[in-house]
Amino acid sequence: MRRKPFANLVFVVLLSLLIGSMLGAGSADGSSGCPNRALTGFQAFLPDCRAYEMVTPPYKEGFPFLTDEVSEDGSQVLVESFGNLLTPEDKTPDGTGPLLHAYRLVRTDVGWKSMPVDAPFSTFADIEVESLSPDFGTSTWSASAQGESSADIYLDLPSGLVRVGPAGPPGALESSLRFAGGSEDLRHALFFVHSPKVGLEEEHLWPGDTTHPDRRPSLYEYAGTGLSEPSLVGVKNQTSVSETAKLESKTYINQAAELISNCGTVLGSYPEGDTYNAIGADGKTVFFTSEECGGTPPVNELYARIGGEKTVAISEPPMSIQGRDCTTEECMMAENVSSNRKAAVFAGASLDGSRVFFSTNQPLVNADTDNGPDLYEEDISGHTVTRLVQVSRGGVGDPTPGVGANVLGVARVSEDGSHVYFVARGVLAGANGRGKFPMVGEPNLYVSVRECAGGGSVCGNPVEHTSFIGTLSGADAADWNPINRRPAQATPDGRFLVFQSAADLTPDEEGEPEAGQVFEYDADTGILTRVSRGQNGYNSDGNSSVYPATIPVQVYEVDLPDTRFTHLAVSADGSRVFFTSSNSLTPQALAGVASVYEYHDEQVSLISDGHDVVVLSEGSATRLIGTDESGRNVFFTSADRLVPQDRDTWLDLYDARMEGGFTPPAISAPCFGDPCQGSGSAAPLLVGPGVPAGAGEAPVGAGTHPKAKVVKKKARKRKHTGRAHKRARGRGKR
Repeated sequence: MRRKPFANLVFVVLLSLLIGSMLGAGSADGSSGCPNRALTGFQAFLPDCRAYEMVTPPYKEGFPFLTDEVSEDGSQVLVESFGNLLTPEDKTPDGTGPLLHAYRLVRTDVGWKSMPVDAPFSTFADIEVESLSPDFGTSTWSASAQGESSADIYLDLPSGLVRVGPAGPPGALESSLRFAGGSEDLRHALFFVHSPKVGLEEEHLWPGDTTHPDRRPSLYEYAGTGLSEPSLVGVKNQTSVSETAKLESKTYINQAAELISNCGTVLGSYPEGDTYNAIGADGKTVFFTSEECGGTPPVNELYARIGGEKTVAISEPPMSIQGRDCTTEECMMAENVSSNRKAAVFAGASLDGSRVFFSTNQPLVNADTDNGPDLYEEDISGHTVTRLVQVSRGGVGDPTPGVGANVLGVARVSEDGSHVYFVARGVLAGANGRGKFPMVGEPNLYVSVRECAGGGSVCGNPVEHTSFIGTLSGADAADWNPINRRPAQATPDGRFLVFQSAADLTPDEEGEPEAGQVFEYDADTGILTRVSRGQNGYNSDGNSSVYPATIPVQVYEVDLPDTRFTHLAVSADGSRVFFTSSNSLTPQALAGVASVYEYHDEQVSLISDGHDVVVLSEGSATRLIGTDESGRNVFFTSADRLVPQDRDTWLDLYDARMEGGFTPPAISAPCFGDPCQGSGSAAPLLVGPGVPAGAGEAPVGAGTHPKAKVVKKKARKRKHTGRAHKRARGRGKR
């Protein structure tokens, strides 16, 4: 039976009171003092005077969106969509096809607005936004202008669009370069190319690149704009390749290059390792691996290319350090280790490129007396390696006799390089804060901290101190995955580590089997805390063998400059941790429903509404995107309508912002009587805490899967790969 408008209004008011009281139950004390209490989106149960803000526009042409990146201050989010979020001009020439476009969603004083990142079809027929700077002010594109068959690389600066150089070698009919990473300002951009398969005539490499065929990777760099070709990175040249080419009157830059290996060059150690800070923030230091294939080098070796003009060996057995022969305890004599060489795997670097970590079975110092895997650190100053340290040597004497360190992998390197969290089977330290000792042969989590006598980590003679955190479970192997897509994050100074584990690490787990919990470790105090627990002990304090708690994963298969601000689970000061769990951790959250939570000041609070039961093909509609460094903004997706302008049940992006929310929209006074009956209008919307927008009306798009239209309509003309998929799978051929 159809409700009349007045009955509809009464229904919505009653529903408002019911839901408001339900969601308001257990609300944080002091919420009445929040300055934003009267704004749209405010909910009393949210902590920190937060309010919901709808980030995606209400109307999206019926298409879902991909979202993966947040700017460093949390004021912008990058999304991609087949739907047009701006104007109807961007259609294929026949007007039939949807195009995948990138948009910046920018916060203003009155709401979030959409701004294009790429260009309309009238300018470029084929475009791909490769990366954005952390402030979203600069972006790198690979694009083909209308009427052109070949593609170029562009740099979109605040001052305008600038051409960097060609995206393929002379004669190529399509783009060859695949983006591998860049500096913070993107003026240094790294690309890789796969050599052609044996027997194919198609050329992918620039003249002078002697990389063997059969899909071997080759690493190039663009440094600057208006260039004729990129420069090879993995070279022996001790001056820039371009300068050498000029002196030798070469037609092409890379004809002057001397490759270290003809078997391939990769950024960092991908795909065997990761690319975490493989490019320094200023782009002047690039860490790469020269691969072996039966020639030179004899094994995969790690190098640094500095300033585009000097190559420094990182993992080769050292001959000297700071000009001193390796006759001291610092390093081995070269003749002792020159035979039976072992490969090295890049494990991360400091953001400024001054410190690099790698693992190898090759003993490089006298203290390393076994042939098992160890973790090493090197300091680089100028064009010289100034310090070599075996990180996994332990803090209480030699590793366990006969076992060695047996390093399994690295969980996280801090941005400043002062802390490295790693997992090893050996006993490298004493008891942790709970009096527990590392176990031989088990995955023990350690932290090595670089300290100076006067404080800090920058000095001429720092000391490395190793501490034991806890013994992990075999189910936690993702924490030390060789490829950096690990559920572990450290604050920039390395003091705090947030990670997932199914092991019994803290007393509040009561020895129960756990599906997985989220923990935070404080390296200054040595205290390990489980953050995914029940609010005031609610629901068995969050202990569960069914529902795991998780954090977002930052993927470093490509070294995008804004990756460190994407999928953040912890604020820079470590005071706030955000995670997802389907376990009911507060009275407002339904059991079995994925919800986003915040841990702060030893309290757990609900961030999402806790009632989103929608399940998509890739999982729950509620997904934590991440926070910014301040912890002020928390981005998540939800199919629930959390503010009035959200008028459908499709997926949207929300920000639970401290003191956020916007001025409520004007609402017309209710109309009564026959003149106001109209033709069956929808129920009026009320603004109030806990009131879903459009309550009492038939939801727009109800019963339609948000992905359905994308399945039916595929992009035409443009070849455009979603950036979320790049992070998940690495760069691939479009």
